[in-house]
Amino acid sequence: MSDIVKLPRFLLIKQYIENHIASGNWPVGTRVPSENDLAASFSVSRMTARRALKELDDEGLLTRAPGLGSFVAKPKALPPQVELPNVVENIQNFGIYSCRIVGLERIQADMLMAQRMRVNMDDELYKGTFVHLNRDKPAQFEEIVVNPLVAPAFIKQNYHKVTADAYLNWVAAPSHVEYRLSAVMPSAMQRRELGLTHEGEGVCIKITKRNWSQDTVMSLSTLINPAEGYHLGKEIK
Repeated sequence: MSDIVKLPRFLLIKQYIENHIASGNWPVGTRVPSENDLAASFSVSRMTARRALKELDDEGLLTRAPGLGSFVAKPKALPPQVELPNVVENIQNFGIYSCRIVGLERIQADMLMAQRMRVNMDDELYKGTFVHLNRDKPAQFEEIVVNPLVAPAFIKQNYHKVTADAYLNWVAAPSHVEYRLSAVMPSAMQRRELGLTHEGEGVCIKITKRNWSQDTVMSLSTLINPAEGYHLGKEIK
């Protein structure tokens, strides 16, 4: 007996419909066999046929109209995917990279940081502040807060040679990462560290990145990039 025969009947029905759609035999708008027709063809109950049609509807392959039947749905347009450029990696690949360490310290979590890091208020955290440079020119300001349970030796590292991000990935690669992108006016300290002194250099791109290891927040990074040198997407030629 083949493996296909061992599949549950509703999955066989789903495969049958999916194959017809994928092959182009049933283009968008085609009415697919009814519950009664599928039940008779596959020798199953109407409930089994109904389950197959409902799951395909839930998955977006079919659209069901009460009293009319099920029809092949128009594929949903995928939202455009925009890749966030890695400023430091680009410098390391195409420029001359160096790092200025502004600070490495232990801090206590206030109420807001405790919420963001998913720790208790007043728990000890590590904080690093860096300026990443390309040919000695500031390109990115970084502030990162780290859970010491994940990286207990974080503040003992030499970040002139290895970035904080690279070190954390080596210690424990994140299971998933959250990003938030916004336009901001930098603080006075950030302006000073980035060398933003001329008129029109005030607006920056801020990336907030939170690294998770399963249910534990590993780190929370704030990256400030002068907007003039930050570009999303691919170059249009």
